[in-house]
Amino acid sequence: MRDRLQLSGMGCAACASAIETAIQSVPGVEDCAVNFGAEQAVVDYDSQRAKLEQILSAIADAGYSATPAISFGSTPSPSITNTPSPPQSLLLRVIAGSLISLLLMTGMVAMIIPLPPFLMNLHHPWVQWVLATPVMVWCGQPFFVGAWKSLQRRRADMNTLVALGTGAAYVYSLFVTVFPQVLVAQGLAVAVYYEAAVMIITLILLGRLLEQRARQRTSEAIHRLVGLQAKTARVLKDGVEQDVPLGVVQV
Repeated sequence: MRDRLQLSGMGCAACASAIETAIQSVPGVEDCAVNFGAEQAVVDYDSQRAKLEQILSAIADAGYSATPAISFGSTPSPSITNTPSPPQSLLLRVIAGSLISLLLMTGMVAMIIPLPPFLMNLHHPWVQWVLATPVMVWCGQPFFVGAWKSLQRRRADMNTLVALGTGAAYVYSLFVTVFPQVLVAQGLAVAVYYEAAVMIITLILLGRLLEQRARQRTSEAIHRLVGLQAKTARVLKDGVEQDVPLGVVQV
């Protein structure tokens, strides 16, 4: 039996490889091909040994989500889950990250250009920590969750890279914020990097949002193009022209 699945949550080619490994680990799966660009997977399996629910569960355990793909011309099937669509939640994360990044960058400018007192406070380490923490916890959640699941599978992907980079900047900045005297005693400058962690997360989320929108528009264009194909064919039978639906063979 062959099924086509619509995937979500992939961030790089390593994610496609991880999904293939997860699907092939299900007993009864004979072959699997994941298309990262189309975010789809084609799975061949023995319906007597494997069920579609087992394959979807294996993908979920790997840190991704999947639903049966809708064929061209078919009516949409109800969603398996009631969670909000990824583009909507992703847009909210990008907006929140962008606003907080702007505030943090304003605090960095305050080091160079005199600003009003309430803006000068944006450079204070504790204020930056308060602003950066929601971005790390909520906006960066997909990266840290994906990195943790990759670690459990003993693999590394883009989520691992982002989580390590931003997490290191955040933890170091938090240490400096709580114990600045440690650096002062060593004659080092007390500097935090909250804005770097926040901006990295925001920019990568923005890239994913633009990528998903481009894929959505491409998919819609393909559906409209397929909808332009002829529904009937005119055949000549016994000297009489007849219009028959495509796919109907008359002898």
